[in-house]
Amino acid sequence: MKKKNTRIAIVIMLIAVIGFGCKFVYSQNEKVENKRFKDHVVFYPQHQDDEVLWGGTAIVDAIKECGADNVYVVLVSDGSGVNVFKQNPKFKDLTRKEKETLRNNEFRSCLSQLGVKSNNIIILADQSNKPGTHYDLMEKTILKFEKELGSVTHVAHHYKYDNHIMHRKNGQVLKKLSDEHKVADARYFVKPVYVKDIPEEDRDVYKANTIDVRDKVESALHEYKNVDEKNHKYGIGYTSAHSYFNHLLNDPNLTSVLSFY
Repeated sequence: MKKKNTRIAIVIMLIAVIGFGCKFVYSQNEKVENKRFKDHVVFYPQHQDDEVLWGGTAIVDAIKECGADNVYVVLVSDGSGVNVFKQNPKFKDLTRKEKETLRNNEFRSCLSQLGVKSNNIIILADQSNKPGTHYDLMEKTILKFEKELGSVTHVAHHYKYDNHIMHRKNGQVLKKLSDEHKVADARYFVKPVYVKDIPEEDRDVYKANTIDVRDKVESALHEYKNVDEKNHKYGIGYTSAHSYFNHLLNDPNLTSVLSFY
């Protein structure tokens, strides 16, 4: 009986040691809390769908931290040049403005799912009443927010680590203002393939760590995938960038990464 009790005690001790070891390993690997945003956050996606592909969970986190009233999304390009419009005959007779409208139907629906207020969505092509991309107006908008709001985090595309030239130019607008000390807090979207190029201490990782966050980001992604012709939605975003969408939808954490440099 004494030997039996001794064996039981040893087993209990081993379980306790293993449990403590697991807890220690987990605590060592647990993500340090992300750097806080300023009082207001402005995201500058170049095209419709960039906001959710590279920053979906970050946008949800910003709204949770700062409140929906203080989170803005500024669309820099009209997005009408996407190849889907050239490849699908059903779109061949559309004007550039009509193409932009179709893309923005998906864009606005996506942002609504993420929790961005409609009044906080700024489309530079509409503000300028001109098609195309608007880097000059992007710069003016950044400086306007910085002046009027004071405490602002600006998030653009990465100025170096991105395989899309328009994304890099977008990021260079913000990087220039940051280097000139005209912006206090600049951060940059990082595509998954480039995360390794950003030192760990210079990046924040955002994950869908609750069912609520996951549902919001997944629903936002599907706004670019679902076809609803009655409401003039044709899955343009997903068709044009399906590999990026599938990669993110297959990520159980729906990860977004922002770089500080």
